Amino acid sequence: MTQKKIACFVEGQTEQIFVEKLFQEIAGYKKISIETYKFQGGKTNRRIQPLKPSIVQDAPFFVLLYNCDCDSQVLSDIRKQHKSLTKNGYEKILGLRDLYPLPLEKKGEVEKGIRGFLKPLQKMGIPISINLAVMEIEAWFLAEWHYFEKLDNRLTPDFILEELGFDLRNIDIEQRLHPSQDLDDIYQLIGGKYDKSEKLSQEIINYLDYEFLYLDLVSRVQQLKSFIGEIDSFLVE
Repeated sequence: MTQKKIACFVEGQTEQIFVEKLFQEIAGYKKISIETYKFQGGKTNRRIQPLKPSIVQDAPFFVLLYNCDCDSQVLSDIRKQHKSLTKNGYEKILGLRDLYPLPLEKKGEVEKGIRGFLKPLQKMGIPISINLAVMEIEAWFLAEWHYFEKLDNRLTPDFILEELGFDLRNIDIEQRLHPSQDLDDIYQLIGGKYDKSEKLSQEIINYLDYEFLYLDLVSRVQQLKSFIGEIDSFLVE
């Protein structure tokens, strides 16, 4: 059996934890092997630190997951690794970053810049697909509103609507300007705080309903649909 390999570059810790879990949930934990690394340092002194070794042996699918530790480094880190990944039999590179702190109005400009950046690379190696989680990855967490009641049974959509004025069941989540602040506002309703810590990110990601995310959310969250579509295409044996 020839193992299929893909490389995924994400901008930070929360995205790293989420993408690892998403691959495992879609593929099945016994069918996929994931190795995680983190880039450190600035543009001129980038170093790669291993975070999590692969623990699943002889899986048909392999993911090399890089935490770039900054949204502005995702594209440059992909460029630096593209030739090596092509040479080593990877079939595709996925990138995931967000738009914040740039305003939503800059989305088209950023996407155009990404296409221009990728154009020369696409001609000399494996394909690259970059997905924007629009303003922040936390928008996808907000869209999976079931998880809030697992956190605290008071956090129903109706309660959040009454207290904060937005209905998570119906709003266009990709138009929210600062999703991590929305998340913090919800946590404050129960005396908590969303601080992007590893512990809190892991808790959220473990609570998410991946069946709902995979089967329902994709119909109304375009960038999530695009990202999951890339994963699905890779996971064809």
